[in-house]
Formats: sequence, C-alpha cells, structure tokens
Amino acid sequence: MSKKTIRWALAAALLIPSASQAQLAATSDWLTFGYDSQRSGWNAAETTLSPANAGRLKLLWNTQLATPPLDVALSTLTAPLAVEGVETAQGKKNLLFTVGIDDTIFALDADSGKVFWQKTFPNPGKPQRPATTNCANTEQATPVIDKDAGLVYFTTSDGKLRGLSLAAGDERLTPMPFVAPYSRNWSLNLIHGVVYTAAGRGCGGDAAQPIEPGSVSAMDVSDPAHPQLSRFLTGRGRPAGPWGRGGPVAGPKGVYVQTADGNHDPAAGIFGNAVIAVAPKAYGIADSFTPGNWKYLNAKDLDLGSGGPVIFPFQNRTLLATSSKEAVVYLLDAQNLGGADHAKPLFQSPRLGNDAEEYYGHGVWGEISTWQSAQGERYLYVPMWGPPGAAGFQFPRSYGPTPHGSIMALQVVEKDGGLALAPLWMSRDLAVPDNVAVANGVVYAVQTGEQTLQHMGNPEGHGRAANGEPPETIAGLAKFRSTPLTGMVLYALDAQTGKELYSSGKLLANWVHFSQPSVALGKVFLVSHDARVYAFGLRR
Repeated sequence: MSKKTIRWALAAALLIPSASQAQLAATSDWLTFGYDSQRSGWNAAETTLSPANAGRLKLLWNTQLATPPLDVALSTLTAPLAVEGVETAQGKKNLLFTVGIDDTIFALDADSGKVFWQKTFPNPGKPQRPATTNCANTEQATPVIDKDAGLVYFTTSDGKLRGLSLAAGDERLTPMPFVAPYSRNWSLNLIHGVVYTAAGRGCGGDAAQPIEPGSVSAMDVSDPAHPQLSRFLTGRGRPAGPWGRGGPVAGPKGVYVQTADGNHDPAAGIFGNAVIAVAPKAYGIADSFTPGNWKYLNAKDLDLGSGGPVIFPFQNRTLLATSSKEAVVYLLDAQNLGGADHAKPLFQSPRLGNDAEEYYGHGVWGEISTWQSAQGERYLYVPMWGPPGAAGFQFPRSYGPTPHGSIMALQVVEKDGGLALAPLWMSRDLAVPDNVAVANGVVYAVQTGEQTLQHMGNPEGHGRAANGEPPETIAGLAKFRSTPLTGMVLYALDAQTGKELYSSGKLLANWVHFSQPSVALGKVFLVSHDARVYAFGLRR
C-alpha cells in the first residue's frame, strides 16, 4: 500500500461518517438534499406522519416567493431544507430554506409560511454564453445546513460559496470562489467541516477558462475567515462531468459521484460513464466503477449522469445503489467499487425500463432512495420515467399501467451466496416521478408534470427541418420545455405495499423540475416552478 493510499484511508476514516453512523445521528430536521450526507431520502427521526394518518394530509399553507420564474431556467427554487428550533431574536423558530434563480436565499417560518428573512446577492458578471435550458446561467444547487454552527451554506451564480446565520442571514463566512461563474453545479454536502459540490455540463466559465471542466470541489470551512479550496477534475472539458442532483455523496472512501457520457481513460484523467470515489477534500481518486458497456451507453446517450449514488448499510457491508437512463440498477460495494477491474458490480438488474433506448423521457432520472423497515428489510425506491421494460422484473403488486412513469420498489436480499434485488411493488402511473422522500413507513412521491422531451423535434431528432417545421430557437425551446404536460401531484404511498394513502389531486396546478420533497417537523414541504413553496400536514 502506497503512502498516498494510506493518507487517503486515514483521511476517509476521520472525515467520512459511515452510513450506519448517519442513521444513529438522525434528527427530525431535513438539512441537506436527500436528508443525510449519504442521500438516503429517509428521515428516520420523523414520526408524526404514518401510514395510519397520511390519508388525512391537508395543504397547510402555500407561499409565493418574489423570485421571478424564467422559461429558460427549469428549476426556479432549490429543494426545501427544514430546521427545528432555531434561536432567533423573536424566540425559537422552525425555519425552511430555499434559494431562487435570482440569487436570493429565503428563510420561511415553517409553521406559517411567512418569509422570516431573505437576502439577495446580485451577480455583476457577464456569462460566457446565452442562457439555454441546458445552461440557464442561474443558481440551482440545493444548500446544506450546519445546525450545530447555526449556518446555511449555499452557492450563487457568481460561483461563490457563502455562509449565513440561520437566525438572521448575517454573513459568517468569507465568500470564496467555489465553482466557475454560472456553473451548473449540484447540491452541496457538508462532511466534518468540508463543503462539497460537483459541476458538470461545462456551463460555467469566465474569460480565463470559458468552459468549466467536470469537477468535484471541496471547501474546508473549519476556519470561516480562511476557507481552503481543493478540487478534483473528472475530465478536461464538457464531457465526463459529474451529474446527479444530489451532488457528492458521503461514503467510506470519500465522496462519490457519477459522470455523464464521455471517453473513459483513467490514465489520462478522464472518467466518463463512471461511479467515482473521490478522496476526502478532493485529494485525488480513491476508486471507480465503469459498466462494461460504457461505449454503448455513450453511443446511445444512456449515460449514468441522469442518476446519482445512494449509500447505505446492509448487514456487514456498505452498499451503493445507482442507475441511469439505461434503467439498469447496480449494487456496488462502496469499499471496493467494481472489484479488481473496476467493472464488476455485486448485482446488476435486468433493464427495468426504456426499452426504446431513448436519451430523453425514459429511464431513471434522479437518485434512488432507501428505507429499512422495523423488521430489518432494506428497500430501494427507483423513480422510473416511461413504461416498465418488457424483460424487467415482474412486480407482485402493481396499480395499473404506467405509460408515463412510476416508483419501483425493490428489496435488497441475499441470494446464492451473494446479493440481489427482489421486486416488490410498482406504483400507479406518474407523469413523471422525481426522487422520493421516506419517513415512518410512508413514501412521498411527486408527479412533476414536466415536459420530458428535450427538443421540439423529438422523437424524430434534434431538429425540425425533417418535418417541414421552422428550426428550433432558444426561446421557442424554453417555452416548450417550461409548458407542463399536467399538474404536480403529491402522493403518499405505503412504503411496504405501494398502496396509495393520499393524493393532493388538483391542489398543485404548476410543475417542478429536478427537485425532491422534504419530510420534517411533521410536514411535507415542496416547491414548484412558479416560485411557490407548499406545506402539507395534519390539521389540529
């Protein structure tokens, strides 16, 4: 073992909590995307709502925020974060946080929905290229909260990392360049004094470096007056950038990300279509997994970038589960991604969807969530776009045809001396599902209602000339992409059976893109494209 490997192993042991430790430290707050640093989506400490009373959910409040939505920016607000009992000048408050595309951070009273404070950080810079639906030149990364320190960390479109007090929005961190201006970076994670994010797609840049390369960035904020930045590049330009709206995920070897299509040449420092473990503080690569069919994934644009890792304990192992537009679910050993050749998973499912092999509107878009029942059964919840695959799993329970999408529930099981996934249930039709949240035996799923075609000429192709129609314009595509197919709906489903416990029906008229509900403080919180925040709960 090299000295560098030993240093990484020691750093990982000190800086990266295990998945089991994360569950022991569970709080009733929702402080980061996916609830915890492993992105489980499971609030193990939330007990107010249950399968017995979820059917009595009511819309408690909805608040219109001042951020103006834009057609070109598909995500107007970041996923909501909730904190219980913040000490403020007005007494203890339960607060909800979200960041808008206009670089405004909002703190709402989680009980009433009223804006408690808000701060805007105008960006005087000029983007390198016009805004498009792929690169909107706006902020989209969900913040992360350090409750013990009373701080919320977030990025703004100028690429800077900022830290404000939860109670009043006072600046407590020297603002520091973290990613490129106008970056398409993903949700922040906080692990023992280090804030992480990942950037992909090459959206950001400045005059010195017009295209931001794919990267994992780490900012040591243990000394707020002197933050320290380090960075690991996953490629040399736009290809092979890290995706996954959950951003970097904490695991035993560091932080884990997965990358979009691009060449795979580790010797040259290019990691396309891979799951990568990046050493603590982004000090190099610690491990990787690349599917054996990565060239096929590149050719069909079915890359891993549409998904993201979730890490969890199972018996004596720490596992990683993930998927992609190909709709194959992988189980990996987080301690040894892919074995000696970095290409062998512990288990690989059949294709669960996307028989059409489309790069849009089908397959897995979003992270898998996980839950463990009181009986010790480990479940995975897969947000599938489009109908199930013909050769995929046969689900013992299903709730009708699912032409638009569904939540697929799988159980991690031992089989033939190894591990496998067993199908349990498939939800009702959802057009289309996003990452779910789980708490106390209930799965909270959102039908987003969004337009999933990426071009006005789909499925024939990117252009429209072949159909005798005018060519696609940036404005025309933005209007097309921001016109929903149907309304948002919040569903509560029984975590073990998939039975529908609650539906919000037509209460939510708008839509949402690349988000997740949060479940905390006895409520379910979600946001929509028209800059509204909603709270559902039980009326007293």
